Amino acid sequence: MKIYDPKKILVALDFSDLCMGILRAGVEIGKLRGTEVTVLHVGKESEHRVTGGYTAEAGRIIPLSKLLDDARMKVESRLESMLREVSAGPKVKSVFLWGDPAKDILSLVETGDYDLIIMGTHGRNKLSRFLLGSVTEQVIRRAPCPVLIIRDKVVTKELGEREMQRAAMN
Repeated sequence: MKIYDPKKILVALDFSDLCMGILRAGVEIGKLRGTEVTVLHVGKESEHRVTGGYTAEAGRIIPLSKLLDDARMKVESRLESMLREVSAGPKVKSVFLWGDPAKDILSLVETGDYDLIIMGTHGRNKLSRFLLGSVTEQVIRRAPCPVLIIRDKVVTKELGEREMQRAAMN
């Protein structure tokens, strides 16, 4: 008897130093369960926005839409590269959205009928979480499905062990 058998998994990545470990865990779980896995990164458009929608670069004016298109291409390329690195397979796809990370993760989960979210956390202390908020915490509180949180300590340990194994093989 299977108590829980997810059919669609969403792996939310923030491109932190530890996101490869989270991606690896999500892909491995997906392979073990034979499920579809979607890898999501939500970018904040405000990080690329400049006053008036234009910016001067090397003496020329570049429209904001061009900057955002270039940023989108870089992020999508990075996601595809990461998927190749973990040998993701045909049941894994990537999605990039501009927006608010917590809000867009939750929206995609609901519209895409996902039944498991996998994401990381950075072990913040209570004060910094109170002052800054946490995407992970917001998702946990509002998600319509289970959320698997992978702690930074677990990923660091796993990545360290993999590096030692690679070094021993070379």
